[in-house]
Amino acid sequence: MEKLIPQMCNSRLEPLAQHLFVSPITAVNPEKLSEERRNTILPKHIDFMNDYLRDLTEGSPIVVPFSWNQLTKTAPSQTSDGLHFPENVVQIQADILLNYVCNNKLPKEAPMSSTCCYDYPGNRWFQTLMLGIFLVWLPLGYIVQTYFRQHSVALYFPSLGILRSFTVVAAAVVYMYYADRTSLFDKGNKFFSWTTFTFLMLLSVVAGAVTLKRSEKDQPFLNRDQTDEWKGWMQIVILIYHYVAASSVSAIYNPVRMLVASYLFMTGFGHFVFYYKKADFGFTRVASIIVRLNLLTVFLTYTMNTDYLAYYFSPLVSFFYLIIYGMMYAGNSYNHNPTFIIGKIFLTSIFTAAIIHYPPVLDTAFAVIKFFYGITWSAKEWRFRLELDVWIVFIGALFAYGLTKAQEMSITSHPQWENIRRTSIIVSVIGLLGYFMYGSSTQKFEYNLWHPYISWIPIISFVILRNSTAALRNTVSTFYTFIGKCSLETFICQFHIWLAGDTKGILVVSPWVEGTGAWTFNLIISSFLFVTVAHLLSKATGEVSDWLVSGREPKPSSHTSPPAPTPARMATSGAGLPIATKRQSVMISPIAASAGAVGPATLKSLMEASLVMENLNKSPSESITGGQPSADMYGPHQNGAEVGSSRMAGSSVVNGGSEQAQRMDNTALRIDIDAESSTRANGASTSALTFKSVWAQPLGKVAIYFGIIWILNFGST
Repeated sequence: MEKLIPQMCNSRLEPLAQHLFVSPITAVNPEKLSEERRNTILPKHIDFMNDYLRDLTEGSPIVVPFSWNQLTKTAPSQTSDGLHFPENVVQIQADILLNYVCNNKLPKEAPMSSTCCYDYPGNRWFQTLMLGIFLVWLPLGYIVQTYFRQHSVALYFPSLGILRSFTVVAAAVVYMYYADRTSLFDKGNKFFSWTTFTFLMLLSVVAGAVTLKRSEKDQPFLNRDQTDEWKGWMQIVILIYHYVAASSVSAIYNPVRMLVASYLFMTGFGHFVFYYKKADFGFTRVASIIVRLNLLTVFLTYTMNTDYLAYYFSPLVSFFYLIIYGMMYAGNSYNHNPTFIIGKIFLTSIFTAAIIHYPPVLDTAFAVIKFFYGITWSAKEWRFRLELDVWIVFIGALFAYGLTKAQEMSITSHPQWENIRRTSIIVSVIGLLGYFMYGSSTQKFEYNLWHPYISWIPIISFVILRNSTAALRNTVSTFYTFIGKCSLETFICQFHIWLAGDTKGILVVSPWVEGTGAWTFNLIISSFLFVTVAHLLSKATGEVSDWLVSGREPKPSSHTSPPAPTPARMATSGAGLPIATKRQSVMISPIAASAGAVGPATLKSLMEASLVMENLNKSPSESITGGQPSADMYGPHQNGAEVGSSRMAGSSVVNGGSEQAQRMDNTALRIDIDAESSTRANGASTSALTFKSVWAQPLGKVAIYFGIIWILNFGST
């Protein structure tokens, strides 16, 4: 070795030396060695020789794969004689060697399934831009809004409240970037084990059972807590399914496909109820839901340099939400006509299935997107996602309509109600048992063919059984509810801070822990970080989304007092009004929403307030702003199945009267033009005001959004 290694370090032989590997002395299991070997092959001698080899090759191009000994030390039971290891261990050693030689030469594009012995690729310009916004622009905004709030430059930054929420989102995205796009953390392989899967499932069941809580009041059918709980335990099952790589097991894969369909069932159910009872088809609510569903996904798409459709849940729910919105908006004045609404649901479902199953439609749409935006999406993969759940959204809408009519007819007061209830329970039990018998015995590829037509059976059966008695209906698990309230964030964040390599592996946040307990310890630590980040993101992304769409500031914390208004802030927020108009919002249950929750009384009070303010503020210097209505989304952090809040201050809608409400909002919100003039005199840029005036219009928001997407995509190519 003393002769070989210096010779191989010669500059002429260095290319050859890069392909020369010296095996370390193999670690042994002394307990299984024969007596003769135990006396002659001593672990301390092996360690001494390996230390000598490590020192000798340090700084040379020759590589010694000491990880081979790490492998044999963690698998001592694999050897029968204490010295020789079977083929499966040797195969892994060979894979490690080949990874070192080959991985760094493979194409470096996300998703990256190989990260061992790997130099991560450099950032694209748009990744650097996103990181610059998060790491430079946000801290600068804090400094400006804290110490230079009265300066005109403050107009280029949002308020401290929004900056705080934006910082939470930015910190989470930056953490995900460094966790999954750098070598800061190790990445481990996923493996399936029935024992591990069963243990984690039982653990989650125990956690849900010990946190059961019964409501003091009788809750409505499929109430908010119940839907949050439903989303929570389904999300836990899906997370475990991904973490232990169970997709290859049909008995697990098939039910998980049904859980995804359940989310879309709630999408059709919840949005149908809202639009059927509220008829609020205004731009603000639609934009709020779409932005809320996609804000984190879009940030990650450009920060991580990955595919938007890879986070398939957000685009999937967004697509079907827009379908439901279009269905309910078309001829909405006739929505309470039974024949019309049922016929519309059937026609929309057939039309949607046609555009999904007819290849030229999606192929052409994706070709147009690629031409204008430089985005390459797989129409085949997207068609597969849509085909699996094409019908369940409309079944959810039909179920919602049937439930609404049953409530209107007070079906629980019917003389035959008990017989109906018992029959539905029996049929539901049979439906669930039949589904799981079929799903557990059918291969995944065959099951995928039948899934669109049978997924509704276990879903509706579960809903009926879950609400079959008052005790079941009023009891929920607070643990599952907690997870359910941030289920969108947990689904998206798992790609990069619980799993790794865009779900190809698992993130190792505790590499210093070795041995048999390392996997379990890493699971505990990474799960805690994962759930904490998702929970914080749930609130922060909602506030940022709300601000982007409606301009509404987040509510100040109870322990902090709101900052004193400055002239610049007064000019844009209406803080200089002589009468404070409290902007209101109400939380509407997706099931128990009442069409009269926001009605003429509210509109009348707004009109009276507007007239009072008009009399007090009449002067030649007045102007009317295009203030955006507030939008407090109900459960926006989820999959779109929940419905949004009714916009009371300036956007309450009765029978589609959103334009009238918007005019009242414009009348109610006035600013002092003198303050605005003083702001301009202090050097405020007119371009900033022009941007704000464009952003204040719905079409302006859409145009700016698509312009940014063009720059980030087509511009980058």
